[in-house]
Amino acid sequence: MNGPIAVELFSGAGGLSIGLKKAGFRIVLANEIEKDFATTFALNHPETKVLCDDIHNINFREEVEKLGESKVDLLSGGPPCQGFSTVGSKNEKDPRNSLFYEYLRAVKELSPSYIIFENVAGFKNMYEGKAYNALISELNDLGYESDSAILEASNFGLPQIRKRTIIVGWKKGRSPVFLPVPTHSLSENLFGLKDKLTLMDAISDLPELSENDSTTSYYLPPQNYYQDEMRKGVQKEELTEHNSSNYGSKMLEILSLIPDGGSVNDLPERLRPKKYFSNTYARLLPNQPAPTITRNFGTPSSSRCVHPYQNRALSTREGARLQGFPDSYIFYGSKTSKNLQIGNAVPPVFGRVIAESIIETIKNEKANKYLHMDTHSALYQARP
Repeated sequence: MNGPIAVELFSGAGGLSIGLKKAGFRIVLANEIEKDFATTFALNHPETKVLCDDIHNINFREEVEKLGESKVDLLSGGPPCQGFSTVGSKNEKDPRNSLFYEYLRAVKELSPSYIIFENVAGFKNMYEGKAYNALISELNDLGYESDSAILEASNFGLPQIRKRTIIVGWKKGRSPVFLPVPTHSLSENLFGLKDKLTLMDAISDLPELSENDSTTSYYLPPQNYYQDEMRKGVQKEELTEHNSSNYGSKMLEILSLIPDGGSVNDLPERLRPKKYFSNTYARLLPNQPAPTITRNFGTPSSSRCVHPYQNRALSTREGARLQGFPDSYIFYGSKTSKNLQIGNAVPPVFGRVIAESIIETIKNEKANKYLHMDTHSALYQARP
């Protein structure tokens, strides 16, 4: 298999990797410390060597050389942001921010041509910008120029509103990478953009569930290109991970009383918790992109995650659909673990559109190089 080579850190269940692979990268190595996450990654990316270990224990240069590779084109990943408050203090031994510096250590060891760093939407302003400024400064010291933006997933065809800070870097002297521009809009045909996908665009082919229920059969054939894409590779049209939780009588009463688009504020006082956020026990809006799903998307009391028409929270498969995981993707572990893997994932669409921008840059560089060589050769031959 050919293609530029990538290494992924903090890989989770492999959402970002799906996108990188679709764009044309060959992921030879991935690192993830959580066992269930790493197992899910390995099940779905068998061509990648997965190191389920603490990143502190890994020499990435040695691991890549063991695989017979001498050059890495892309290093991607996003360290958890806990402890970023002390990033930039130059106290690299501080365990609270060590994962941040481990990412930079991997950049130093592998010297990739390009890097992708992703994190929460507020990363740039976190702790008065100390973490962001430290990252840009450290990358500059390592010989990289960079650019950054907050990308929103529904602008690129995901049926979910999800914002992430994306930083791309390239070795000084290489052509700059241009971050992708939106392809979808809420306004039809605005500047030639496609319509944004809605919640029901993503899940309308999935069957109805009562409480404590599951099914392995689809309700309808694919209703649109997104559902068709999600169902590619499914064996024998067997639906997996479409399930609902077992609710008590009080929860069933609560769910039955939430109106269309309603929330906890529409419940009788006797059924409301003493303290709550206004977006709990809330029905999803069918004709809009879903709000950002969290690890608790299967729990009705979490932020808006109740099915628009059925008296239950989202199933594991519905959450995966909203993140962009194909139906053929295998998740390992308990239902709680699977939902955590899905809720914490980087949507594949981010990996694809960013990686496509990098690959476009690589292709343009090669084309310009050959054009320069051909021009030089023609000039040489034309000499008297």
